[in-house]
Amino acid sequence: MRLPLQVAVGLSISAGLWLGALTSGPAVATEAEAGANDNRQSAIAESATALTIDIVDATWRPEGNDGPSLAVWAFAVAGEAPTIPGPLLRRRLGAAPVRITLVNKVKDTIDVHGLSAADAPMVLAPGASRTATLTTQRAGNHLYWGARHGQPFDSREWEEGQLTGAVVIETPQERLRADRVMVVTESFRFDSVAGREEIASQLAVNGRWWPHTERLEYAANDSVHWRFMNGATISHPMHLHGFYFRVSRLGTLVSDTAIAAARQPLVVTEFIPPGNTMSLNFKPHEPGNWVFHCHFAMHVNAVSSMDSTYRDVERGKKYTADGRHMGGLVMGFHVRSSAPSPAVPVARSMHLVIDRKGTPFVHGGPGFSFALADSGVRDLPAAKRRVPGPVLLLKRGERVAITLHNRLPRPTSVHWHGLEIESFPDGVPHVSGRDGRLLHPVPARDSLTVEFTPPRSGTFMYHSHFSEHEQMNGGLYGAIIVVDDPSKFRPSHDHVLVVGGGGVPDVPLGIESPWGLVNGRINPPPIEMRVGETHRLRLASIHPDWKILATLGSETRAWTWRPVAKDGAALPLALQTPALATWAAGPGQTADFEVTPTTPGDYRLLVRGDGSGWAVSVPVTVSPRR
Repeated sequence: MRLPLQVAVGLSISAGLWLGALTSGPAVATEAEAGANDNRQSAIAESATALTIDIVDATWRPEGNDGPSLAVWAFAVAGEAPTIPGPLLRRRLGAAPVRITLVNKVKDTIDVHGLSAADAPMVLAPGASRTATLTTQRAGNHLYWGARHGQPFDSREWEEGQLTGAVVIETPQERLRADRVMVVTESFRFDSVAGREEIASQLAVNGRWWPHTERLEYAANDSVHWRFMNGATISHPMHLHGFYFRVSRLGTLVSDTAIAAARQPLVVTEFIPPGNTMSLNFKPHEPGNWVFHCHFAMHVNAVSSMDSTYRDVERGKKYTADGRHMGGLVMGFHVRSSAPSPAVPVARSMHLVIDRKGTPFVHGGPGFSFALADSGVRDLPAAKRRVPGPVLLLKRGERVAITLHNRLPRPTSVHWHGLEIESFPDGVPHVSGRDGRLLHPVPARDSLTVEFTPPRSGTFMYHSHFSEHEQMNGGLYGAIIVVDDPSKFRPSHDHVLVVGGGGVPDVPLGIESPWGLVNGRINPPPIEMRVGETHRLRLASIHPDWKILATLGSETRAWTWRPVAKDGAALPLALQTPALATWAAGPGQTADFEVTPTTPGDYRLLVRGDGSGWAVSVPVTVSPRR
């Protein structure tokens, strides 16, 4: 997905890097195999005062030794093999400065940012070298990056896309704990295939593409700390399965800011624009296998791969139950525990049917649907096979068994998004589970029963986690509302709005869907309110292609509302303050707002895809006081 760059381009000034000497000489042509940099080790020794980094031609195999070999440019410590991402420049706060010398050994003039004075990249002609001084006055996470001369960050394409590395300036407190640094990189171009221009992209995290990314290992209730840096030219809504996390730092290409503990909400998805960074932490309490991945569907399928066989599978939507169905920007981790999962009696059973949508989409042709049914119902009427799926109203702390009846002619799987549940029912085929018991896709014309206990009241989602771009655009998504007492849930004042796909588009690989829906409609029915009465809006963003923007109010003025929850968890009190009624979210995010209208009239909730061309207006009618 190509989005406008949302951060400034230039110096990572908070690292305190200053321009030094310039020398030049003949270009030296080299080509070497680029290794994957797991970012465990700083390229700067504790006592070092200088480091030389070359810019070189390299070949790169992000999809394993048997995967495609790609020609790119890469950074390399002088005398060593190149790495993707570039060498980690990690230093403690207040440490002695280090002179960083860059040597350009490729045929093009390269601008290097993040290692020079503000708005002044280091310009290296072929064969030239320049030196900067890395100082450590400010803590944080930053990217240094290279591009063709005059090229901004968000215009980097193929060879230069891998010229990206991390700078970490750590505080004394941070040095006492273990953490991991994850850097996303991307090479990008357009290819003509069968007369159509499609996107050819190679995404990677720490130089590898799932399932070849490193698998991390933790003990239950470990304190986990990650630094995530988006070195790609596209945004990534990063979703953690199974657990909430808190973001303690956020950064751009030019700054990095610590977030006060009182202003750190619990989240399961955080939207990271190009060039931006975050520090996050969580405690994985549930054993088993889990994933942390981008929630844009095309960033976890063959669009982000250069494997021609896999790309053919995605073009034809020919995924099989035993074949590869997920790839790209995914990190997996295992949480170990010797304690067995406790046996919990089931208090409620449900039957969720996965079938063809009862009627075609307005624009997108045939689709898919979820529908609730009695166990004996075999053929559901078209009126029940709608998009989105029915709202699943669950009771906090009550164990539920849901039988998935797949009536499609293809496999599928269901992820219960945001719920803190056991690994097996989490829904990632061939990954979710523990102790050798793994979840597999639900085969065509087959069924599977999963059990879980939702521990928290809030707004959540469920959606397909198999061939996501097709099945989620096609309608396999819905909302989950968990409450303490279902009998007190009032739909008249508690409004659920699900923003999702509106059909499977016939577009080249890498091109986003041109359609979006709110509650399955391009013209939803009105929300009825009354002056002086408080209403709760539960917004769920699950469109697999688009960041969405929502505004509540008149055509010329936004209302004020009070944010109360994010991703199903109550917000800290410091964040529950009245604000303009606008919301920006990537797929995989939910938010709850309370609003008390003051003036009768006709208003709207306008929802649109950011840069997409589609918009849906939900009428809001406010009646006078009783």
